[in-house]
Amino acid sequence: MGEVLGRRIVAAVIDVAIIGILLVAIAKGLGNEEAREYSLWAETQGAPRALFFLLTFAYFFGTELVSGQTLGKRVMKLRVVCEDGTKAGAGPVFVRNLLRAIDWLPSLYIVGAITVFATRQRRMRLGDMAAKTKVVGDEAGSREPPEKPERPDDEDVLAQILR
Repeated sequence: MGEVLGRRIVAAVIDVAIIGILLVAIAKGLGNEEAREYSLWAETQGAPRALFFLLTFAYFFGTELVSGQTLGKRVMKLRVVCEDGTKAGAGPVFVRNLLRAIDWLPSLYIVGAITVFATRQRRMRLGDMAAKTKVVGDEAGSREPPEKPERPDDEDVLAQILR
């Protein structure tokens, strides 16, 4: 489990770098030029900042919904799955990423790091606990739910009873 934690941290750093590039692009393309002397964050006041948050959420939600992996998780061979190992659907992925904003507080995933270490072997952040998801090594893969057996037709049932 420790190996997954280390890979999870590196994956988060990669994803934060991608989000940082997004922030730069929005600040330079749509930001307030008069605020440039202060910071990139100051440049994105108002609508550009709202767009930044929307695109950040879309990045995490979209990539995890489609493949269970952000780009950072893909590089580090990690995957988000439900607690039972099955592929995480839209609801769990939405919840885990909605709570990412709380895990991020006060900055740089401090709340998320505290909860990951506080949950000991399970290594879950708030979003994972609420969504009933977990991050696993990609080599574990995700299990598809077992297929339901086909329902026998009435003649087969009758034949079984009459035997």
